[in-house]
Parts: sequence; structure tokens; C-alpha cells
Amino acid sequence: MEWNFEDCNGTGVLHLYGHLGRRVTDRFTGAVGWARARTTGTLVLDMSGLMGWSRDGEAAILAAAPAGLALCGLRDRPTSLLAEISLVGVRVFPDLDVALTALAQAPEPADTGRRRPAGPSRAA
Repeated sequence: MEWNFEDCNGTGVLHLYGHLGRRVTDRFTGAVGWARARTTGTLVLDMSGLMGWSRDGEAAILAAAPAGLALCGLRDRPTSLLAEISLVGVRVFPDLDVALTALAQAPEPADTGRRRPAGPSRAA
């Protein structure tokens, strides 16, 4: 598997090429981490250049999915694990152009995290 990264107006795009199988899942995981560190927006996995993937490859995609990930370029290829498991928070687009257009129009998610009030802390 080969990959390259590009920033498209704040949306990171990780283009994947070749075959995503057991022997390259560590390379894939490293590429996703590298790409996440270089984008402030959603990370799109462009899978249109992949010739295929194994169940291990799909499992690596699922492991990467929870934090603001979008997929595109799956076409009509079978994705047994991706279909079996609910991908909460993962958006799937038919191709990269559709993904970039939709993500450019989508509002940024609201910050719903809990924050401590500012000010001095109290030691017990």
C-alpha cells in the first residue's frame, strides 16, 4: 500500500493506493496518525486508488474511524466489516469531489466538551 496526503482548504485527504492487507496495517495506522497531525478539519480517506483490502485492512479502517473520519471512493466493492459495524460519526461519500463539497458546506461541530471554570484551583 502507498499513500499521500494533501490539505484541501482545511480538509485533510489521505489518498490510498494498492492493497490494504495485514502486512501494511501498521503503515496505514501510521499514515492516518501522520495525516491527523497535519489537518485541523475532517480527515478523508480516499480509497478510490485501492485495488482491494482484506478483513485486517477493514479492521484497521474501523480502528481509525472514531475521530472525525470520512470515507470516499468505495465504489461497489464489498465491505463486509464496514457494513456489519455501525460507523457512528463516519461520513461516506461516493467520490472525493462530493466529499470535499459536502465538508466545505458543513458547519463545524459544536464543542460539547465539559470545561472547568477558569480561575485558581483549590487544593484540598
